[in-house]
Amino acid sequence: MGRGLVSSIGTAVERCATWRIAVAASVGVVGCVGGLAWRQARLAGLDLLDSRVWYTPDEAAALFDALDRLDASARAVYATTALTIDMVFPASYGLLLAVVLFRLFRGGAPLYLLPLAVALADGLENITVAVLALSHDGVPSLLAWPAAVFTAVKTALFVATLAVTCVGAIRWMWQRKRHPR
Repeated sequence: MGRGLVSSIGTAVERCATWRIAVAASVGVVGCVGGLAWRQARLAGLDLLDSRVWYTPDEAAALFDALDRLDASARAVYATTALTIDMVFPASYGLLLAVVLFRLFRGGAPLYLLPLAVALADGLENITVAVLALSHDGVPSLLAWPAAVFTAVKTALFVATLAVTCVGAIRWMWQRKRHPR
């Protein structure tokens, strides 16, 4: 990624690094968590693809078959929520965590890019999962491989983002303790 692009993204994140934006993103996260909890309940608590770390085309097909056995609209519900609630969710948490990391590591490495990369991987995962769900014809699809890669990348980057956020928060608290205002 070129320095110009990183600088442009940094400028955009800096403009968003306000309490108002952080609160709006937090409200988005909470709303989406509620919507995704509804989806999980609606789909009988099945182990959906986006909650796994990895899966194969056979495992994806087995999930879609299980959704078909649940009811005639279950796959459509999964696909629709993947393209609605589950697209707003990464935008919300990605923005919130980017703002937090921008504030915690001001002037340092552009760690705010981590949650934006998570959100991108999550969005790509959601699109491929929706296409898989809508196109399922009873046989495994090779499209499950890139979907699984997006899921694995999302998971790894999310863990890295949380770790960096925790380190930044500890660092911030340590600085406040050593140099109270």
